[in-house]
Amino acid sequence: MFKTIVHILARAMLVAALMPGLAAAQGSDLIRIIVPIGAGNPFDASARALAGALAKVTGKSVIVENKAGAGGRIATAEVAKAKPDGATLLFTTAGHATNAGLYDNLSYDPVKDFTPVTMVTQSSGFALLVLSGSPYKTVQDLIKAAKEQPDHITYGSFGNGNTTHVIGAMFARAAGARLVHVPYKSPVNDFLGGHVNMVFMGASTALPLLKDGRVRALAISSEKRDPDFPDVPTFRELGLRDVDVPAWSAFLAPAGMPADRVEALYKQIAEAAKSPAYQNYLKISQAKLVLTPPQEFRKSLEAEVLRFKKELPELGIKGD
Repeated sequence: MFKTIVHILARAMLVAALMPGLAAAQGSDLIRIIVPIGAGNPFDASARALAGALAKVTGKSVIVENKAGAGGRIATAEVAKAKPDGATLLFTTAGHATNAGLYDNLSYDPVKDFTPVTMVTQSSGFALLVLSGSPYKTVQDLIKAAKEQPDHITYGSFGNGNTTHVIGAMFARAAGARLVHVPYKSPVNDFLGGHVNMVFMGASTALPLLKDGRVRALAISSEKRDPDFPDVPTFRELGLRDVDVPAWSAFLAPAGMPADRVEALYKQIAEAAKSPAYQNYLKISQAKLVLTPPQEFRKSLEAEVLRFKKELPELGIKGD
């Protein structure tokens, strides 16, 4: 699975490397897709697959620019200041909404400074994973151990304030247990090495680990059971409420984009998403294509921002 994603990424990066020269020749016939994380990962691969397809749909040069750092705020702030002419877009994740609750002094408003275009994909949720040799066979086993030995059970995350941290804190709250959060740049190797008791991972990342037998999934944060994890109960089934963090990808444009241009861009992205390259990415990643219309996406984004502004301070989670 990961090799296939790497191959897709390599092909997309080769095409993207040729695009700046084309862009210089065509001037304003350019769309810049700003991505708030670095290159060389599945999310970046998806952005590049969409960029190549969007170039064919629009007849314009479409380039991807990775601007990692500050939890995505650098890239997001740049797009917030851009002209609302469709030439600069943000391709981002649910971290756009969680950042609203993590940071008190954002240089932009996550709702007012943007024009929601479309939520492209949603993932089924986060799986709670333990090693296959772990003594914890069920979520109840974990909760029992955490209550008997407070601040003893550890979980790794992709960093302070990351969704994998947030959902761990939500799980601890719902369970009435005290867990120890251990932030990493990438927790996978340390988790597989037995340095933390558990992790929360997106379904597409968890699936290959499950298939090769290295880990067990004890629960998943989706609303209903995932077809790829038919034997894994949801947290709701286990009586644990409000253990869910959205996992999505989406396009945002600067605020003030005319409605007709937003609608046209939405239709172009929807057409690009039908491309074989992007459909292949979806098949590999297990992400669900949703293509939420602009107004519907705006409503859901507003609701998420309000939720995390309230919930994250209550959980004691603040950005670095």
